[in-house]
Amino acid sequence: MKRAVLGLLSALLATGCVHGSSVDQVQAGMTREQVSTLMGPPDGTANEPGRECAYYTVLKDFMSRTPWSMSDRYYVCYAGGKVDTFGKADGDAPKHI
Repeated sequence: MKRAVLGLLSALLATGCVHGSSVDQVQAGMTREQVSTLMGPPDGTANEPGRECAYYTVLKDFMSRTPWSMSDRYYVCYAGGKVDTFGKADGDAPKHI
């Protein structure tokens, strides 16, 4: 039983999800490279003229998790190669994804 739990935990950690503390460090004006260092590669991107948005799956902290909600989606949008806007991808996220 312990091996099954450890295997499941290892699989969840290896899926490429970002932890919430990384999102808290993103600031306007950061470069793509700086964000990539914090967050890793995005799950996906969307482009429009002069703007690119990257989307990330972020694991919730342990106390915020529920069986049906272990992660949130966040976006980071760049204009001119620097972070322009960022936040939780809910009602205020850019509409092009």
